[in-house]
Amino acid sequence: MLIAEDLLLLSVDDETGKTASVDNLGVRLAGALLADLAAANRTLVKGGPQPGASKEERKQALDAYVQVTNNDPTGHAALDAALQAVLNTEGKAQAVVEAIAKDAEENLLAGLVERGILEKQETKLFAMLPVTRWPAADSAHETELRATLRKVLLEGAEPDERTATLISLIHGSGLVAGVVGKENRKAAEDRAEEIAGSDFGFATVATQVAIAATVATVAVVGAGVAAALILAASQANEAAEAAPAS
Repeated sequence: MLIAEDLLLLSVDDETGKTASVDNLGVRLAGALLADLAAANRTLVKGGPQPGASKEERKQALDAYVQVTNNDPTGHAALDAALQAVLNTEGKAQAVVEAIAKDAEENLLAGLVERGILEKQETKLFAMLPVTRWPAADSAHETELRATLRKVLLEGAEPDERTATLISLIHGSGLVAGVVGKENRKAAEDRAEEIAGSDFGFATVATQVAIAATVATVAVVGAGVAAALILAASQANEAAEAAPAS
């Protein structure tokens, strides 16, 4: 299961099939897909502000560069479409994420329907306007995912890199309350911000790319924790470059 698929599943109501009101969901899914591409050793991000950078200097994140390191297909339709978008637009992160975002939601939904996780329901509003809903067909994975997230957000469990990346994305997307319930929202948001602004999961390129994509579109999506994330990503990138080759 892709990080992007998990983010989308958390954005869709299991019963009604309606997508949550998330600003620029396609952009956020594109950032998640970039993380998935990096985890599959297909892309790398370079550039961005240095640790201790000022607010003005942090705008360098808009110029972070996304590079394809392996153009072999992954075998996942949505991920391969994202890879092709990167190949067609390879360069500044903002342009890359915008290119991926165009078809990200549609491609991910199609894959989840094909695998029997979501169901596509087409109806008409007022017997005139076509409406498509995506209710759950098999909730087993999402149920397990939500349990894992709750353990990290409410019980203090340590997240692995993948979970930390997903938490950073749902935190910026306003989806935390939907995972833990309104009564636990404050505590969970504080924990999510701690994870998003810490060194959790910043050891690999995958998280670096996801964060760069988020920051590259900060002017559009208004991600509150973006600056802290890109600084952590820059530190991880420096550490990776300094590490001796194996």
